[in-house]
Amino acid sequence: MKKITSIVLSVSMAAGALGMNTAVVHAEESAKKVAYISAANQFDFFVYIGAEIKKVGEENGVQVDMFDAALDVSKEADLMSQAILQKYDAIIVGPVDTQALIPSIKEANDAGIPVINYDSFIEGAEVYARVGSGNKEMGETAGEYAADMLKEKYGEVKGNVIVLSYPALETMNQRNEGFIEALKEYPDVTIKEETVEECTAEGGQKLTDNLLIANPEGTLDIIYGSNAGVALGALASVSSAGREDIALVGIDNEEGQLNALKDGRYYKATVAQDSYSIGEEAMNAALSAIEGKKTGDVVVPGILVTADNVEDYLTDDQAKKDELEEYK
Repeated sequence: MKKITSIVLSVSMAAGALGMNTAVVHAEESAKKVAYISAANQFDFFVYIGAEIKKVGEENGVQVDMFDAALDVSKEADLMSQAILQKYDAIIVGPVDTQALIPSIKEANDAGIPVINYDSFIEGAEVYARVGSGNKEMGETAGEYAADMLKEKYGEVKGNVIVLSYPALETMNQRNEGFIEALKEYPDVTIKEETVEECTAEGGQKLTDNLLIANPEGTLDIIYGSNAGVALGALASVSSAGREDIALVGIDNEEGQLNALKDGRYYKATVAQDSYSIGEEAMNAALSAIEGKKTGDVVVPGILVTADNVEDYLTDDQAKKDELEEYK
């Protein structure tokens, strides 16, 4: 017993000589670290998912390192490989392309590193959890609101609707599918899908400029953009042309979309994702994964924001952003 005691005392004295203590040494040896890979930090949605993840990580003594794929499939694969090489305890990743990410996830599986998939749900790869908005359900919500607007305009649900599309992005595909399904039950609604060259505001504006030429005043009722980039591009085009005959409906909650709702002339509704809850649930799933537990699918409901409730939404949203500012 004396010999064991003397060894413990010697370790304590050595740590003290180095300006440390045994508690710190133990904490450093047992610290866990998680890699958060954002699909695109150009959007607040991903920034605040990351901020919430970092906050929950700090509260649980887990280091979170943040990386940005910047909508680049190759870069995201490289970031995954780096996280695997650096032996993170878990990886939280939002796919730029759901199919392209599958090999990287399998690489993490082989290395024994659990992966948490957030935002677009990945099929065909083993993950410990999938956390995100119900993309199809959000599209349905937007479609139902569009139907209500058409009924208010004409007394019945009829009219011409254009859906902005970008087939390479699965998130948009699912949202567009839900939107179209919600309107398909109305035979007097004509729906056309138009594909943007780039899934950006510039791409959305360029396509919409051409659509406005092809659809003169009085021939088009609604344009639907199922992510912030293309929706804001469509808004820029329609507002520049002064086409108040066209209502815009979208998904996401970027500042430009919410400000446009306050104005209310062109942009009529958006379905906001709850990035804070997605971040919290993703990090909780990562904490469980580190302990070897699988969470499965967690679907976070979207929030319909219109001119009627946008001020209340903004007040609540700003309070949350203020809370997360130090974690961005």
